[in-house]
Amino acid sequence: MVTATRAEPSSKKKIRTGIAIAPTELCAADIRLRGSAERAWRTALEPGPADGGSWPSLASALSDLARSLGATGIAGRTLAVSLMPPLTEMRRLELPPLRDEELQRLLSRNASRYFVNARGPQIVGALAAARRTRGAPGPVIAAAASARLVAAIRQAAQQAGWDVEVIAPAESAWAAAALALWPAFARQNAWAVIAHVDRTDLLQLENGRLVGVRRFRAGATDAPMIADTVGVTARIGVAGPAAVRREISAALSALGVTAAAPNGEWAAVSERADLLAAHFAGSEVGPVLRADDAVVLDRQRARKATWITAGVAAALLVVAAFIELWGVHRQLRLVQDERARLRPQIASTLVGRTTVDAAYRHLTTLNAIESAAPQWSSILATLSEAVPGDAHLTAVRARDDSIIVDGLAQRAARVFDALERTSVLVDVKAPAPVRRELQEDGTALDHFTIAARVARPTVSPPPATTPASGPGARRPGQ
Repeated sequence: MVTATRAEPSSKKKIRTGIAIAPTELCAADIRLRGSAERAWRTALEPGPADGGSWPSLASALSDLARSLGATGIAGRTLAVSLMPPLTEMRRLELPPLRDEELQRLLSRNASRYFVNARGPQIVGALAAARRTRGAPGPVIAAAASARLVAAIRQAAQQAGWDVEVIAPAESAWAAAALALWPAFARQNAWAVIAHVDRTDLLQLENGRLVGVRRFRAGATDAPMIADTVGVTARIGVAGPAAVRREISAALSALGVTAAAPNGEWAAVSERADLLAAHFAGSEVGPVLRADDAVVLDRQRARKATWITAGVAAALLVVAAFIELWGVHRQLRLVQDERARLRPQIASTLVGRTTVDAAYRHLTTLNAIESAAPQWSSILATLSEAVPGDAHLTAVRARDDSIIVDGLAQRAARVFDALERTSVLVDVKAPAPVRRELQEDGTALDHFTIAARVARPTVSPPPATTPASGPGARRPGQ
């Protein structure tokens, strides 16, 4: 749909108007045309010059259109042009798999080979009609128009103060109109019949794209051929003058093909093919006529846009990297500052912990030594109880775990046996011979010397004491 926005002379918004150009008539569509319910404006044209020069009649008509729109003197006025047949020729071709630029170049240089009415240089447009397969020819919907005619249109528009934004065959606009008239056609394969007084155009649509155009005789004369082309199960819509539309719909219905009538806001507009072409001018549902210089310009613009996008992406990537690096360094500085703040506390804590650990290790050693040292009081008590009643000890000497006792007894052997039977002494022996000595009262006693070792207690050593297991440690459950 072509729309226009009214702007003041200083406004930067573009005003776009759709026009359909026939050999002898111009039809314009713009929402600012208040004098008609169809928002349409028409004027007759004199035929264009055969030599491809200027087209004064068209320039005058475009000047009148600007005055009718109240856009005289407003900058940024643009036109979307639909060329009515026979000013353009459209065909479905089978061409080798080529890139868009190569396809455009092939059709431009060999237009007379592919288009029947091509005479002289041609401006062409092409659109793939199906998904391309590598190495195999593919269907292409292509259109051509005289390069001289296109140049005359652009010159006339320039003379009237207009900028031509796009030029396309009317079939592309009709395909876009069919999608607006029957929105379900955008999601499936369908057909659209555009009825004229002198002919009938059959447009093939696939997934919202124009993929084929066929022409038949006017009215219901070729209805059987149309039915054979589309099939009885096809979705088909018919647009055009009401009388012709009803005639074609009735003929197709008799052949088992149900045709949909226009509905919605475009139902009234659909009765005039040129008005439909003007309203939907500039649509890219079908091919658009582009000269070689326009293709080169588009390629340069695309390349420039690609480089700009790549540059912006690279710049954003660098900025993101710097931001990420700054964040990492900032976080590192925060960690370093926190570590510097905690270092004195940790150092003092470690020193204190080292001192405490050393003290507990000394305590553990002392506890072990104390546990392993002989308990001399209990040993002496045991000796006193073990010595027979007729004997007594005169001296006791101890060193480390060794003990030497001296004493007097009636019989030294009994003392030796008694000490050997005790559990606190081992390796009991006589380091010196027993001597018989005379006492002051005239009796004789054995003087003995006995050496032995203190037996170590068979107890497990105490566990190492640590600060966590010291007396102040909490027990489980406390």
